[in-house]
Amino acid sequence: MKKLFFIVGFLVLISVGFSYSQTTNINPRDLIEQMTTIDPEIRKYFPRWKVCETDLQIQIYQAFRILGYEESKLSKTNIEILAAPRSDEYQPFDLLLLTCGEVSMTASQMQVNLGERLLNILSGAAPFANPNTWIDGKRDYCFVEIPPEVPVTASQAQAIINYLEPTNVTHSFTLSFFEQTLKFGESGFWLKNAIGTDEIGYPFWTSGSSKIILKRPLYVNRDSRTSDRIPYLINAYLGGAYRISGGINNKGTVFSWVPGQKLNQGPGGMLIAGLDFFMPFYPQFGIHLNMEVPLTELKEESVDPTKYFSYRKVNELTLDEYSVAPLLRSSGQATLFYNLWLTEANPENYFRFDIGINYFEVREVYFKPSQFTHYYLVPSPDDEAIVLNTHKPNEFADWLYVKFEYRNQAVWPFGASIQYSNQILLGRVYVPLFNWLYLEGRVSRIMRTAQPFENKTFFLISPVLRLTL
Repeated sequence: MKKLFFIVGFLVLISVGFSYSQTTNINPRDLIEQMTTIDPEIRKYFPRWKVCETDLQIQIYQAFRILGYEESKLSKTNIEILAAPRSDEYQPFDLLLLTCGEVSMTASQMQVNLGERLLNILSGAAPFANPNTWIDGKRDYCFVEIPPEVPVTASQAQAIINYLEPTNVTHSFTLSFFEQTLKFGESGFWLKNAIGTDEIGYPFWTSGSSKIILKRPLYVNRDSRTSDRIPYLINAYLGGAYRISGGINNKGTVFSWVPGQKLNQGPGGMLIAGLDFFMPFYPQFGIHLNMEVPLTELKEESVDPTKYFSYRKVNELTLDEYSVAPLLRSSGQATLFYNLWLTEANPENYFRFDIGINYFEVREVYFKPSQFTHYYLVPSPDDEAIVLNTHKPNEFADWLYVKFEYRNQAVWPFGASIQYSNQILLGRVYVPLFNWLYLEGRVSRIMRTAQPFENKTFFLISPVLRLTL
C-alpha cells in the first residue's frame, strides 16, 4: 500500500503542475526537472534501462568526472537511466535520473551539465536541427531494458484464506475441471460443485463422486485485529454427492491421456455436512469437521454391473472367477488447522497447516447371477449385488491426515499445497496466466500397495477462470 501511495503522489504532483501551468505558463516538465531526489521504492515501477553504447558510456562517465565526482564511485559499464513515459511521439521519455556507478544526476542537473544534444539522444527525442525532417522519436543506441515491477493492488494485498474463494469481494466465480464456485453478494453464501474426493486422496473422477455444497457463515468475527482476513468464526456447509462415471470409458475423449476411473460411488447419493470453527480467543487457530455418508444401504439397492467399473476376482476354493465392483461409502475428517501470515501489515505470504484423522470405506460387491445369466464374466443388469469385502483404515498411517499450504500474493498470486491422507500424497499447484485465467495441476501418488480400484499415480492439469466483482 505504501508503494501505491508513492505512485499516486507522484501522479498528483504532475497533474497539479499541469493545472498550475495553465494559469502561470509554467511547463510541467520544469517541475520534473526541479526534482532533486527520487524515493528508491518508486524507482522500480518506472521505465529504466542500462546504457551499453561505448561512445555514450564514455561521454557520460567524463561528464560525471568533470563535475568532481569521486572516480572510485563511477563506472563506465554500469550506467542506468530512470525515466517517465510521455505521450509525445517525438519525445517518448522524460529523463528523471542518470546513474553512473554509485552516484546520480537529477533532471535539473542533467539539463545544466549534459547539453541538449546528449539528452535528446538518451531520451530518444527526435532531432531538432531541421523541424521539416522530424521522425518518430526512438532510442537509437545500445541499451538493455530493465522491466518495471507491477505494483501490488489492494485486492491482491488483502489477507484472505482461499484465493480461489475470496472473502474480500462481493461476487466471485471460478470454473475449472476440478470445481466450480459461486459467491452470492454480501451474504457470504457460497455454492460449489467439486468433482472428486480430495480429502481421502482421490482427485477428479478417481473417487467416482461429485458433490454440490452450500456454505453459509454463521458467526461474525468481532475481533478488529483479525476480522479482515477471517470475517466469520463459524462456517457451516451442507450438500450432497452424486455418482459420476465419465472416467470409466475415457478412451477416445479429450481425457484419454488421464488415468481412467476405477472406483464408483454407490447408488442413492450421499449426504455431506461440515463445519469450520475458528477459536474466538485466537481466530487463526481452529477445528475442521467433514462427514460424507451414504443415504441408502447396499442391500436395498441393485447395482447395474454394465454401468459400474468392475474387476475380476477368483474364488480360492472353487477357482471360479466373478466380477467385483468397488463402491465408495462413508468418509470423513476431523482436523486442527492454523492460518499464518508472515507479515500481518503486508499479507503477501500465507501458510496453512492441518493435522488430524481421516476415515473412509470402500466396499466390494460381486454380482450373483440370475437364472438367466450363465457366466460370471458376463453379468446382467438383473444380477443381485452382494457385499463381499470392506476396505477401511487398519493402520496408523491410514488414519493420519496432514496438509500444508502456501500462497503468495505479491504481484501475480500463485499457490501450492501438499496433503498426506489414506497413505496417498496429493499435490496441488496453480499459477497465473492473466488476472482472470490460471492453470491448476493436481497429482496424487499412492505410498503403499495400490488396491485394484486405485491408480498408483494420477495427474491432471486444468485452466481456471476466476472472475470477481
